[in-house]
Amino acid sequence: MPEVGRCNTLTITRITSAGALLDGGPLGEIFISRRQLTQEPETGTTLDVFLFPDADGSIAASTTLPRAELGQVALLRVADVNDTGAFLDWGLEKDLLLPYAEHVGTLKAGQSVLVMIYQDPRGRLVASMKLDEFIDDIGPEMPAGTPVTVIVGNKTELGYKAVIDHRRWGLLYDSDLLKPLRRGDTVQAYVKKTRPDQRIDLTLTPPKRIAVPDLSQQILAMLDDNDGFLALGDKSPPEVIYRLFGQSKKAFKQAIGRLYKQGEIAIESGGIRRKLR
Repeated sequence: MPEVGRCNTLTITRITSAGALLDGGPLGEIFISRRQLTQEPETGTTLDVFLFPDADGSIAASTTLPRAELGQVALLRVADVNDTGAFLDWGLEKDLLLPYAEHVGTLKAGQSVLVMIYQDPRGRLVASMKLDEFIDDIGPEMPAGTPVTVIVGNKTELGYKAVIDHRRWGLLYDSDLLKPLRRGDTVQAYVKKTRPDQRIDLTLTPPKRIAVPDLSQQILAMLDDNDGFLALGDKSPPEVIYRLFGQSKKAFKQAIGRLYKQGEIAIESGGIRRKLR
């Protein structure tokens, strides 16, 4: 069923002089203007559109898709601030309202804010900086090693709070990071463990069963691109390993150990060398 505030694939049912009508199912026919269409519309073809409440209460459609949808967290730039609130650039022609009641601190045009997009009692799509009102701090246990997409939040004394799949808080510890993160970054992470209080600890390092095979292939590919030799080994700085492979030094050592046992590489004093078959 088509959902307001989200991207949908809808079928054109009728063509008009001003645009086209889309099959919105229970929502009824939804009008889309010709200026939203990149080519002449044809009945029966489908369009990927974003549905949102228009100012007159009707449902409007846009082929321009926003940077975030209903129920999602995103880092958005403040385009303007006036008596109504702040207005955020989310990629659509009409900016997204961030009401004053949903502000944290004083805002000004040009800065970026981390917000949740929600539907207010009037049915409008609006934003809130008060993420704790929308995101759970605790929840069911998640198995260690579960891959998740996270959005980096504020810095804490221990590390960075991070929003897991737009609905739950987790924590990335400074001690597990090889470089600083930025608020609003979207990164692939893994569940490190669920603590007794049901809060989630996260890590950017994949579990062994994922990291070693994938990293091994990366190392072999880089060897092939560098005449079979890399000046890397046990004494290479962790920052260099992370910059080249996006993995920890521990994972790198495990990978080259695996490749050595498989007879794929030789370990020399100055680095590693691909063995010829």
